[in-house]
Parts: sequence; C-alpha cells; structure tokens
Amino acid sequence: MKTRLLFTLFSALSFFIISCSTDENNGGGVIGGGSDPIKLSNKKISFSSEANSVTITSQSKWWKIGDIRLNDEKFGFNSEIAAQQSFILKYNEFQIERKEGTTIIININKNTTNQDRNLIITLQEGNYYDNINISQAK
Repeated sequence: MKTRLLFTLFSALSFFIISCSTDENNGGGVIGGGSDPIKLSNKKISFSSEANSVTITSQSKWWKIGDIRLNDEKFGFNSEIAAQQSFILKYNEFQIERKEGTTIIININKNTTNQDRNLIITLQEGNYYDNINISQAK
C-alpha cells in the first residue's frame, strides 16, 4: 500500500515538474508558448506636452486591440472594428489608425492638463498580449 502511494506521488510530482518546465525552442513564459508574434517596432514612446504623432509597425497583421487606457481611464471601442486590417479610432485626446494590418499611427493632442498623461494600448494576438506605452509631459 505504501509503495503504491509513493509511486502515485512520485508520478504526479514528475508530471508537474515536466509540465512546468520551459522549452528554449518555444520561447517559454509566453502564455500559450511561442515567442512574440506581433513584434512591434517600438513599445515605449515619450512626448513633450505638444501635439505629437508616432508610427509603429508590426511584423504580424493578425493582432487586434484588446484595451485602450489613458491615465487608467478605459476607453471603449467596437472590438469588431479594432480587429480589422484598417481602421481609425478617434477620441478627444488621441487617435489610433491602423493601415494595411501592420502600420499603427497614433496621434495625441496637446496636453493642456496639469498632469503627465500615459496612454496604454494593449494588442492581442491569440494568447499573447503586448502594450504600446506613450507618456506625454504636462
């Protein structure tokens, strides 16, 4: 009886260790395995308080926008539109445009508030999530 219990515990522990190990060939650590499928050209941008624009490219065209936040305020959008290869999302403070699936143009208006602004755009492809972080000075 003790032998069977020890064998069962050893088998369960072995399975757990094997299933939690990472494989260097699949990038390990990314939800669902694999490496970064989106491959953004730039993820962190800093702007002065003036109106600015940035163009970012991705190697994949199969991502969609998962979330948009400005200073922790969540902005709504139509998820079907945000998954298309070309679209424009317009807000009072900024605009996000996607062209031909791989080009993202982000325009941010002049910061007239008395605080720094932080725009975070979350992109999703399958189980992989990536962020574009734009900070704008006050």
